[in-house]
Amino acid sequence: MENQIGTFLNSQDNVEKIRDRIVSILTTELSAQKKLAEKELCAKDFDIKVYIENCRPWLLVSDNPRLNPFPLINVSLSETKEDGNPGSTIDKVKYTATFYMDCYGCGNYNTENNLDDSLSAIRAWKTARIVRNILMSGFYVHLGMQGLVRRRRIPKITTIVPTNNASMAITICRIALEVEFYEDSLQGQGITLEGISFESKDNGEASLINI
Repeated sequence: MENQIGTFLNSQDNVEKIRDRIVSILTTELSAQKKLAEKELCAKDFDIKVYIENCRPWLLVSDNPRLNPFPLINVSLSETKEDGNPGSTIDKVKYTATFYMDCYGCGNYNTENNLDDSLSAIRAWKTARIVRNILMSGFYVHLGMQGLVRRRRIPKITTIVPTNNASMAITICRIALEVEFYEDSLQGQGITLEGISFESKDNGEASLINI
């Protein structure tokens, strides 16, 4: 049997472009929020680093407090599923993707061997509040991807406590972001959309993005 596909399949799917767009939005807006927070003398809470597909960013914690990465957000693609009425199976197909924005907060030591889990939860939820307000802003109804993204919504936000952080008080506030979008098949005329170019450090942290 001879192959039928002569095209090099090295381009991102639309769902990957959406994930990168989310990282771009958060990185850009959080950088601006940090500058605003500096005027209010509360920049520490807004010095939020953004990571992409890094499931264990808290392991970056060092004895040196200047290397402490908290607060931080990790953006990951959880799943995609076809809509109940997906449309054409030849051209554009309707999908819903679920992305997780895991917002990490870290507490302090109150006394010897006593971690401040309450503070870590408060910080995680504060970070989640900032992220939710950014993503649900009217400026990002279609995440800046009109014609591709049909709708975005946040169906739930949950608290997670990692089980392997005995030496730290860490709380994760997980934002589930559902995005309805079109995915192109090879046969169709896809929407022309440039991928987002940004630098990612070895640890998965995204640097500011130039679009």
